[in-house]
Amino acid sequence: MKLRPLLFMALLFCGQLMFAQEKTPLHDQQLTQIVKGTVTDRISGLPLGSVTVRISSAANVKSVSSNDKGEFQLFKVPLGRQTIQASLTGYQQLIISELLVSSGKEAVINMEMEPQNNRLSEVVVSASSNKKPLNQMALTSARSFSPEETNRYAGGFFDPARMAQSFAGVVAGGDDNQIIVRGNSPKSLQWRLEGIEIINPNHFGNEGASGGAISMLNTTVLSTSDFYTGALPAEYSNASAGAFDLKFRKGNTDKREYALTIGVLGAGLAMEGPFKKGSDASYLVSYRYSSLSLLEKAGLSVADQGVPKYQDLSFNIVVPTKKAGTFSLFGIGGLGALNDDAERDYTKWEERIDGQDVNFKFDAGSAGLKHLYIANDNTYFSNILSYSVNRSASMIDTLSNEYLPALREHTQYTNTAIRYAGIINYKLNNTNTIRAGVNASLLSYNLYALGYDTERKSTRQLLDQDGQTSSFDTFLQHKASLNNSMTLNTGIHASYFVLSKTWSVEPRIGLNWQLEHSQTLSFATGIYNRIEPLSYYFAKNEKAPAVGVPPSEKLKPTKSAQAVLGYEKLLGGNLKFKTEVYYQYLYDVPVSADPSINFSLLDVSDNYAILSSSYRSLVNKGSGKNYGLELSLEKSLTNGYYYMLTTSLFDSKFKALSEKEFNTTFNTQYVANLVVGKEWKAGKDGRNLFGLNSKIIYAGGRKYSPLQIEETFRLDEEVIDQSKINTLTADPYFRIDFSGSYRINSKRVNHLLILDIQNLLNKENTLGMHYNPSKRIIEPAKWIGMVPTLNYRLEF
Repeated sequence: MKLRPLLFMALLFCGQLMFAQEKTPLHDQQLTQIVKGTVTDRISGLPLGSVTVRISSAANVKSVSSNDKGEFQLFKVPLGRQTIQASLTGYQQLIISELLVSSGKEAVINMEMEPQNNRLSEVVVSASSNKKPLNQMALTSARSFSPEETNRYAGGFFDPARMAQSFAGVVAGGDDNQIIVRGNSPKSLQWRLEGIEIINPNHFGNEGASGGAISMLNTTVLSTSDFYTGALPAEYSNASAGAFDLKFRKGNTDKREYALTIGVLGAGLAMEGPFKKGSDASYLVSYRYSSLSLLEKAGLSVADQGVPKYQDLSFNIVVPTKKAGTFSLFGIGGLGALNDDAERDYTKWEERIDGQDVNFKFDAGSAGLKHLYIANDNTYFSNILSYSVNRSASMIDTLSNEYLPALREHTQYTNTAIRYAGIINYKLNNTNTIRAGVNASLLSYNLYALGYDTERKSTRQLLDQDGQTSSFDTFLQHKASLNNSMTLNTGIHASYFVLSKTWSVEPRIGLNWQLEHSQTLSFATGIYNRIEPLSYYFAKNEKAPAVGVPPSEKLKPTKSAQAVLGYEKLLGGNLKFKTEVYYQYLYDVPVSADPSINFSLLDVSDNYAILSSSYRSLVNKGSGKNYGLELSLEKSLTNGYYYMLTTSLFDSKFKALSEKEFNTTFNTQYVANLVVGKEWKAGKDGRNLFGLNSKIIYAGGRKYSPLQIEETFRLDEEVIDQSKINTLTADPYFRIDFSGSYRINSKRVNHLLILDIQNLLNKENTLGMHYNPSKRIIEPAKWIGMVPTLNYRLEF
């Protein structure tokens, strides 16, 4: 989708008009805000009382102590960036710098404190520089990220996946938000919310994909969350590569607050507050509707081919009780459609695609009920029951010169999941914690695909399957501080997949060795499994059935064995150096049952391969490997600026039934990222903030296969040389993103204007040479060019 320049200029002008609606009043008195939150024990997750909390950057703000629920409130905190400290005897002092305090919305922060040991008795922990994962069982290949950090990154579009493209070990899957983690297929990424697996939270993603064109996530409802590039703790199931473990924040329990956002991608409203005055129960709701479809209704032409129409909703309702624990109802979902009807004048058709009617519908969502019960100072229980659904359907008709439709493609995929996750966490003492749990998933599917056979010149059925299956998991893990400097995390995970009637027993180990207070050495290893998109378990090829091959529905999950060694050094001034080296061996990988077809599920990002004429039934006889080195130097936001430099060198291979080794298409082999940003105080009294941010991505080109030219033109579809899979390399991928923001703090409201431009130089990166059946030529396949967005947010 390419936005027209005139549309962009019009939106910019409209944004300036809206921004000028409320003049910022200048007062002699200093504007202030409330800062509040909770303090918890990082090991047990339980609240901490009597913690002294103060704003060290503002001497006139009185310090407070947290209550028995771990809650605290600081009044009359000056607006701007502030530093907050938490102290408690027996715990390491915690410092969080550059906390954003703005008008219109109270600042809410959750603080986790670590028990103090003898060696580290004088150490001060800076959450801003460490960015340790929230899950204290994770020792390597994980980090936390905040919503404010997500909003700040250039080209992020308020999307955690686009932000993560800058992290070490991650390569952008393209100009959308799909990401390649350590050479793995993007479909290997798992999304979790509030501790349970959810559907892909992105609009217009193909079945089995982990990304899409536009994220459903709204950072106004997110809290600090975790991102993993591997070496997951034992509690994680159905994950063989990276994972997003998202958390929703709790709505304000003291006052009602609102945030109105208007931008190129959507217009939305977020609301939060207590259900009634004095109640601890709160709600948080966010709704967004496609701005592009609104503009289309106003008569503006906004895109070259079809206008995506979508809407999404996120919510988190939290109800604490005095004796029965805390209940929360949470969810995220979206509806989308894209229709592009051919112009009814065939003399204007320049390509085959110009004479096609395309209709695509997409809707997906997850909702869950969570119960958290704190039994005592050492034990808590968590139970979650959720329901997820994902539906996508496409219909493509080719028109004759008389505008009569002929069906070319029809797909309809519906997947639903009812899941349960239960956890018990028991803190024996300050050095030992045990966590155990079970997961159960009831999976229902209704899958249908009809594709065009170019040789037969008619459609053929590829998939027609409906039914149910299930999976069950259990885990046990133990985290122990062996001495003042070493922490060991041992665990075991067991799973059973009903469809293939297969068990998987997976040991996992993590070790963290603190050489001194500023240096850490870590190691983790384990076995993991991942259920592939169910389309691949049932898709068939009537044209070329495999002979003597077990049915595809007996496929087992893909297995992965991983080992990671890491080193981290805190250099001072919120500057951190980190490196990790890893090796991943994948086995039981589904590959083509035809040894002449070198196809592997490690080489695709969704289920679209079933539409290819070379697709065959699959067997679990493939393998693969990913290994590499990651380096990162990161300075968290301090003194008004931040930067992060990351680089990854890696190799990604697969073996099919022929036992020959090939590159995966994701084997770009190297990537380097530079993220940098600067903030300045603005306005007469310095209460406003002006920021500039930039991101540079430079990565190796994607791998692709040479074509059999004669067969390609004869069959009018891409026919690749099976003996030379992914032996060609596209040009290196290069992209510069830029964003500028201006925040105005009025007495009771806060204005934020953000201009965010992806691909500032409008560089057309390529995927290599591919066959274009619409033009019947071989040409470079190109990513999209510049994508500018403008967003205005009003908080009050």
